Amino acid sequence: MVTGSLKNKIDAIWQDFYNENMAQVSDIVNQLTTLMFIKMLDDKQNAIEAQASIIGIKPDEKDLVFKSGSYKNYEIINGEKALKFEIPYEELRWKNFKNLNSMDLARRIKNYVVPFIKDPDNEAVGKFGLYAKKYSFGFDDKERLLTSVVDKLSDPELNFNNTDLMGDVYEYMCGSGISGQFRTPRHIIDMAVEMMKPKLGEKIIDPAMGTAGFLIEAAKYIKEHQKTDLLNVQNAKLFSDSMFYGCDNDPNMARIGYMNCVLHGIKDPDITMDSLLESENATKYLNKFDLVLANPPFAGSLVESATNGKILSITKTKKTELLFVALMDMLLKPGGRCMSIVPDGVLFGSDNAHKQLRVELIDKQKLIGVISMPAGIFSSGSKKGSASKGSGVKTSFLIFEKTNKGGTDYVWFYDMLADGFTLDQKRIECKDNDIPDVIKKFADLSSELSRERTEKSFMVPVKEIRDNEYDLTFGKYKKTIKKKIVYRNSRDIVSEIEAINDEISNSLSALKEMLDD
Repeated sequence: MVTGSLKNKIDAIWQDFYNENMAQVSDIVNQLTTLMFIKMLDDKQNAIEAQASIIGIKPDEKDLVFKSGSYKNYEIINGEKALKFEIPYEELRWKNFKNLNSMDLARRIKNYVVPFIKDPDNEAVGKFGLYAKKYSFGFDDKERLLTSVVDKLSDPELNFNNTDLMGDVYEYMCGSGISGQFRTPRHIIDMAVEMMKPKLGEKIIDPAMGTAGFLIEAAKYIKEHQKTDLLNVQNAKLFSDSMFYGCDNDPNMARIGYMNCVLHGIKDPDITMDSLLESENATKYLNKFDLVLANPPFAGSLVESATNGKILSITKTKKTELLFVALMDMLLKPGGRCMSIVPDGVLFGSDNAHKQLRVELIDKQKLIGVISMPAGIFSSGSKKGSASKGSGVKTSFLIFEKTNKGGTDYVWFYDMLADGFTLDQKRIECKDNDIPDVIKKFADLSSELSRERTEKSFMVPVKEIRDNEYDLTFGKYKKTIKKKIVYRNSRDIVSEIEAINDEISNSLSALKEMLDD
């Protein structure tokens, strides 16, 4: 978590942008995170060189981003590949340009460093170039701002080789909201990951990944719980190269999500910018995944002609909140599991599309649980008043397993009333927190069978759910014990009124006597 002096330093960078009239959150995040990535490349190489120096060897060239010799950048002219520029690798390193004067710094980054990181043939920067095609340098006529930001990012405390720390910084910045999107709170992501317990070797996807928070926390969980296994070279390669998948059709978000993954040690995440809801884009992803974790967009729509026909066979609708759940079902292989946030309308909507989807999850797959969350869970304070779209929406987690043959016997319901933070816009940490109890009870669902419907959690047999038109709202099955109110005897009340009237009458008589005297 970003706190103390580090938080103050990041906030100071944000203030620099506002001081120069760059107040659009998405613009700030795009420019700032790209500078972070550029610095990260140099910080990583500094660490490799320092380690090699300690043991008295020269680092292997294949491990270096900035190699010996010169970098050559090419362009296509009349169908022919032509050299655009050539520059020593050393001049592309943060440590070697950070102290240039404002104009030279801007020229170096714009004309040489940005083309270097956007070069799709530059293997040293991974797939960044693929996701950075639409990125453009944002400091023209703002050289003073660039110099100030570069100077602050050069602070020793901001060592981007520390991926956990930098991941936190990254997410702190992204938490303000990007392009109208809102971020799933970290502790909610952590709860889902702790419940789903991802394992080394599983293929994990978030089909609406945003800043890739679910993928990052799943990776952290595996690192923490399978440290020994990851010491194996093959396992480490499996982890970094072929476990984590994401999708976001916003190029800026895809780039940011990619950088976030790289910052957290996922060297080669598979991220697509093609919407998996549309046409046949999802074909190579179907029936492939062990785990889906997601918080897809609410209240969007997609025309039928653009939607994947297989998704429409599950739920014929334009609503993206329904289409995404159907997509997640299709992405899973048999035995795979999904935990996704949905707006509560998915649980009780009465039209054919809503019911079709719930029938799919209950009768054709295995619906495991529904966790009702408080309405204020997506309320969050934001920098300089930027709003979180979706704030205040009442949501729930849906948990299901892909079986293709049913298997739902009981469905677990939990009414989560508190998440450890106040449910207002400020979202201040507080003592009330159901999350540890949610995790504990989910780990032992057999014990939930004996719970009464008056409690915070309980099991409901699938027949009862079918009898209630597949309604999945907690309140539909909760039993409320009404307190018996015992009223006073009417005669006693009348007697009390008479006594009061007598007292008033006596007081009036005494007052009259005093006035007559």
